[in-house]
Amino acid sequence: MVIFNYILTNKTRVMGIPNGKYDIELIRRTKELIQSYKGKYNLTLLMNGILSLIVLPHQHNARIRKLNFMNKDINDIPEIQFVLNSPNFHFDRRGKNNDLKNLLTRIRNGIAHQRIESISEDNKWKGVIIQDSHNGNIGLNLELKTSELRKFAFYIADEYLKELNKKASS
Repeated sequence: MVIFNYILTNKTRVMGIPNGKYDIELIRRTKELIQSYKGKYNLTLLMNGILSLIVLPHQHNARIRKLNFMNKDINDIPEIQFVLNSPNFHFDRRGKNNDLKNLLTRIRNGIAHQRIESISEDNKWKGVIIQDSHNGNIGLNLELKTSELRKFAFYIADEYLKELNKKASS
């Protein structure tokens, strides 16, 4: 209740972030954290950071931002072709567009419903499998190495921030 009252009485700033900038700051800070981390739990940090780097842009875009890059056909985005070519990749559009927004919806569902498995080699975590299913039908099967997951997450975050910067300077 104390936090809620604080938010109501301090509408211009929450935790040092100006209103309307929460998404931008969380993405920027999460990316900076992951880039600067030098410990042995880099995939653990990345998996936690996925909420800010993939899920937050997807959700915030759907509600508020409406950014154009999310509407691109995934086959027309050279930077993510490694995702489409990943082992056992399966993406069922379920009657929707073949765009980044739909792909991110499937990834978000897999993360939110904890349909995540680790890929291990010699007792070391090397990557993840993220799945989305509905009524037993697989809508997404995505297998990415740690470096690929990071590259994909940073692509989403960078494109999100880049488009917002363009809108702000227009």
